[in-house]
Amino acid sequence: MNTVYPKPNDPFNLNGGSKLQVKAFEKGDPSPFNKLDFNNSNVYELIDYTLRTPLEKMDVFNELLQVPYDCELWVLPVTEEATSILREIPKGDTYEKTASLFAMLSAVKDTVERDRTFLVADDKVCEALAEKIQELGFTLKKMDQMELQTIELK
Repeated sequence: MNTVYPKPNDPFNLNGGSKLQVKAFEKGDPSPFNKLDFNNSNVYELIDYTLRTPLEKMDVFNELLQVPYDCELWVLPVTEEATSILREIPKGDTYEKTASLFAMLSAVKDTVERDRTFLVADDKVCEALAEKIQELGFTLKKMDQMELQTIELK
């Protein structure tokens, strides 16, 4: 596991840094959810169906760094069936392009490697934090302990 942000002595770590810690895990790492205290923490999966450009994603990430609560963003590499991603996409006009792209992908590939992003925060701040993140255009899915412990970093 690597802590991606904030880093000590980082010239971009302005004004005392961010309260958001970004942790990136690698394939082969043990699942981080096995050690998480679920009595005091909530976990949401952040999903972005917006098809933002890389510059738009950077802007949104910079806004994420400004959240006023102590929390962590965990980035986990996973390998999944392409059709499982297609099933997750909500129905509706807003997501039609995304669904079309994943339908085409699932016709070509059986499995895909992707990063899944999870927000881990104290129970006390989760509701306000979730509201802020939804304002940024993310879809949030509250995860339960059983679901999280089945995620393998392979």
